[in-house]
Amino acid sequence: RFGCRILCRLLEFCGSKDATLRLVDEVLVEAEDLCCHSFGHHVAQCVLEHGEEHHRSRVAAALCSDPLGYAHHRHASYLIETALDYCSQQDKDVLLMQLAHPATIVQLALHPFGCFVAQAILQHPKTDAAAALAQIRGVQWQLEETKHGRRFLEELGLGAPSSEVSDVSSERSAR
Repeated sequence: RFGCRILCRLLEFCGSKDATLRLVDEVLVEAEDLCCHSFGHHVAQCVLEHGEEHHRSRVAAALCSDPLGYAHHRHASYLIETALDYCSQQDKDVLLMQLAHPATIVQLALHPFGCFVAQAILQHPKTDAAAALAQIRGVQWQLEETKHGRRFLEELGLGAPSSEVSDVSSERSAR
């Protein structure tokens, strides 16, 4: 539990030292498992933010092995968002090629953890946001039925603010 914080601080403050680089190389041998681990994903996120380019590419390769699975995962979904900010353009393009299809964005939006990834993808300039938003409007009623869906729609400017939604649901239950 605390070891992940130590590795994160090493990456932040001693990331270019040979010993730290070797340690990160060893940790990333199991990058796929690290991305999904409740504490290990913090280390993977620090690698994306502070690591060497070859280390970021290793984490990106792990995420690209099953991008939809990682985007739906409680811990790994953060890493997809971070990778879209910090990875090389080539790694970003590979992730976007697999996740930026309008139907995939809708699938992500319908998921409690994927909705955050969907938001990040919609903000990316290489995404056809108009096509994705058209498909999102087609499932808007499904999104309005869940807390994460309502929040997602509100962030996009497609839904009522949360307080209005709770007022409406209170009125319905009073009837």
